[in-house]
Amino acid sequence: MSAPGSDQAILDLFEQSADERYTYFIAQAIEREAVWTLQGSGGFVAFRDEDGCDCFPFWPSPELAAAVATDDWADCQPESLALDVFMERWLKGLARDERLVSVFPAPDGTSIVVDPLELHADLSQAKANPATR
Repeated sequence: MSAPGSDQAILDLFEQSADERYTYFIAQAIEREAVWTLQGSGGFVAFRDEDGCDCFPFWPSPELAAAVATDDWADCQPESLALDVFMERWLKGLARDERLVSVFPAPDGTSIVVDPLELHADLSQAKANPATR
């Protein structure tokens, strides 16, 4: 599996179900040893889910993050995070602050929203068992 190389590849990925995108995110994060978020002049992007919880979105490539940088996020640029930093600082910090993670959100807003420690466990398992990716 490799990063999307064309506009059509990006569209095809966004058309996958949220579950399929979650699986792709895990595999790509391990393969690339990085994840991406969006950062603008006000800092890193976040949104509130329907329950009022703060959610921080992450994507498996800069191209996919950039594809969602529209409307309220039009001034934002993809920002890479090394996977180890993401897992040990970001996910644990988000969990401590009782925030959630939106994994690979699509332009239509669909994604899997998970507890950061659940994503940490899934990434840890994938790192430990490369055959399951």
